[in-house]
Amino acid sequence: MKIKILVIDDEIMICKSLKAGLTDIGYDVSTASNSKEAIRLAEDFRPHIVFTDMRLGNEDGIELIDDIKRVDNDIEIIVMTAFSDIKSAVSAIKKGAFDYINKPFELDQINIIILRAYENLRMKNKLFILEKQKESSLKCMIGDSPKIHEVLMTIDRLAKNDNVTALIRGETGTGKELVAEAIHNNSIRKNYPLLKINCGAIPGQLVESELFGFEKSAFTGAASQKKGLFEIADGGSVFLDEIGELPLETQAKLLRFLEDRKFRRIGGLQDIEVDVRIICATNRNLEQAIKDRTFREDLYYRINVVPVVLPPLRERGSDIILLAEFFLEQFNIKFKKNIKGFDEQSKARFLEYRWSGNIRELRNVIERIVILNDETWIRIYHLPLELQNRQTNGSPSSDARSYAACSNLTLDEKMDCIEKQCILEALETEGGNQTKASALLGISRFTLKRKMEKHGI
Repeated sequence: MKIKILVIDDEIMICKSLKAGLTDIGYDVSTASNSKEAIRLAEDFRPHIVFTDMRLGNEDGIELIDDIKRVDNDIEIIVMTAFSDIKSAVSAIKKGAFDYINKPFELDQINIIILRAYENLRMKNKLFILEKQKESSLKCMIGDSPKIHEVLMTIDRLAKNDNVTALIRGETGTGKELVAEAIHNNSIRKNYPLLKINCGAIPGQLVESELFGFEKSAFTGAASQKKGLFEIADGGSVFLDEIGELPLETQAKLLRFLEDRKFRRIGGLQDIEVDVRIICATNRNLEQAIKDRTFREDLYYRINVVPVVLPPLRERGSDIILLAEFFLEQFNIKFKKNIKGFDEQSKARFLEYRWSGNIRELRNVIERIVILNDETWIRIYHLPLELQNRQTNGSPSSDARSYAACSNLTLDEKMDCIEKQCILEALETEGGNQTKASALLGISRFTLKRKMEKHGI
């Protein structure tokens, strides 16, 4: 990705010489000789860095800073002047300029400032990303089963081929987001952003603006320009979780973007080109979605270049115990406990249990046990009732379905248990399809998702 630079100076020779010199170094350079032309180029050319003269004929170059920042507040501005005036320098910095340089200057000086300004821009983007992202803790690729070894080998291949689109498939809670992070963090893109969006958690009409951004006044309420995730993540990766929930109209626009890596903001007329890797994930049967005409077949083949299939936790054997011990160690530290481990009976129940919520459910179970337990070892009576009442990897037993009726539960706990079991059975009946399960339960899909998060499903 080339760094874009806009040079603004009313002296034509300075514009020409800077453009020639900076282009030879490898930058993409445009020039303007007045404020009107500068604003037009700021909107169309979308520079990363602007060099503007302190005086543009009768115009004040410092006043231009506000106008450029209104176009894009992320643009870094360096003010050039032939007048060694400290007050002007302070005024420029207060207006939002990144730096201040006196004429005459050497090209090497300009190059150093460009590199500093671009690094500052990258750091601001990283801070923005950290603020936007939910902190994720206790994440590690734990496992020694053959299926996990296969997943790790695929991750390694994808990390080495950083332009390949990947599709991660697996049930809810199997660690699809963790795989996306592993692919990104082991690739040459690791120093650039990894931005994430859950396509099923955002109303359909808002997904497009999140991905592509929008221009000021593009629609009612668009009071200012907004960059989308593809633009912010330039050079890095975008993780599209639950891509099966993407509206058909947005699917078409995503397909076009995948073909040429160009897009337009909503309400925009200018093509924006970015270098972004797309990593997708879904727990849906996309082949069935294609038959149901809720997912585009051409998009499916475009994203399914290298599939990563995550096994459900119940099929990972002794990995369940490895993960349980890992989470126990982490929660011991978090809650200042000193629980040594699990007895054999508890381990047996962990291996027998179906784990419909997969790793996420296991993590929540261990956290609950650690919070409520002050003994040295975790025994079967410390386990949640759904594990105490035997539930094998087949269908849920009648004991498991009726454990909420136990006399030592409060009414609220009984209601929660019944609600959780109804959700689990609906999901199992519909093969994990949340849309169909919510219809079966008579609730909206967003309500179902909230309840699943509440119960660790």
